[in-house]
Amino acid sequence: MYTDVITPNTTVPMAQRPRLGFLYPRGGSAFEYYHFAEYFNHNLLCYLIGGMHAYGGDKTHYPDPLYAIGSIENLSYPTRSMKPLRVHAAVWATTSASFIGGMQWSKDQAAGLAEILGAPVSSTALAYAAAIRALGIRRVAVLASYPAEVTEAFRGFLGEAGIAVGDAIHLDTDRGEDAFDLGPDLLIEKALSMDCSGAEALLIPDTAMAAFEVMRRLEAELDLPVLTANQVTIWEAIRLAGARVRTADYGRLFALT
Repeated sequence: MYTDVITPNTTVPMAQRPRLGFLYPRGGSAFEYYHFAEYFNHNLLCYLIGGMHAYGGDKTHYPDPLYAIGSIENLSYPTRSMKPLRVHAAVWATTSASFIGGMQWSKDQAAGLAEILGAPVSSTALAYAAAIRALGIRRVAVLASYPAEVTEAFRGFLGEAGIAVGDAIHLDTDRGEDAFDLGPDLLIEKALSMDCSGAEALLIPDTAMAAFEVMRRLEAELDLPVLTANQVTIWEAIRLAGARVRTADYGRLFALT
């Protein structure tokens, strides 16, 4: 696999391109992964696999459905179906169904999926912890799509990683589709209403939300790193695969080498 830094101007031979797998649940923002691959002229190969059951019907953003969605039993089939793609690394691309049980539950989930896939596996929740460490951040603010109970579970997960949470807003959506429908203007309005004093970054979890453009606008407005769910998920897959990319167009996180 190609190990030099990949930029949008790099040409990587097909056989050396990093192969990145994403277990992507129900939600409307899969296009962000394809746009990212296009931006890098497909020198990074992104494969999205679904097929997991969305428990909870129209109320998937609650603890019991999230535990079920994130169970190894539920994720085994899509993980096995990814094996023929021979990915270098994969990420379970959901925040809530990877943090709901706490840090050890999240680590066990990733380890169980890695055993099935035969390649390194992480999750969006673990990606947040790794990205925050990489940026040297200790305190964050959180703009979450979830109900209050699940937002507090995210606060607890981050606390287990040694990350303090200041202001946290919960937008009370019942499911990923509702989070997608919030739209960028509302997210920016809510973010700019937050008290980010003392925060070293703003987190916008939920891979159902298309937030790359939100991230770009808010980083300029707030002068802080803004970490969105799909952003950290892609970054984590690249990191686990042993590849390196650099660009200023996907936030301060991707400006790191």
